[in-house]
Amino acid sequence: MSEDQERPSREKMIEWYKQEIELASLRADLSKLQRDAAVYEAERINAIGAIAQMTQPEQEDADQTKVKKVKKEVLNAD
Repeated sequence: MSEDQERPSREKMIEWYKQEIELASLRADLSKLQRDAAVYEAERINAIGAIAQMTQPEQEDADQTKVKKVKKEVLNAD
């Protein structure tokens, strides 16, 4: 093989570097989007947890009311 066939031309090297820079830029953008998606997912999970905590006392109150009602019925049955 001759030296010209073994070594890429200047234009091919420049094109290769441009492609590598574009690829690195796309990877950086993807990384940012994945990070944002993870942050939004964590916020969503926290919001679900907060909603669950806010609704839980109402359920406990309802359960306590049922327990008191059953106790009252049992005590009155005697």
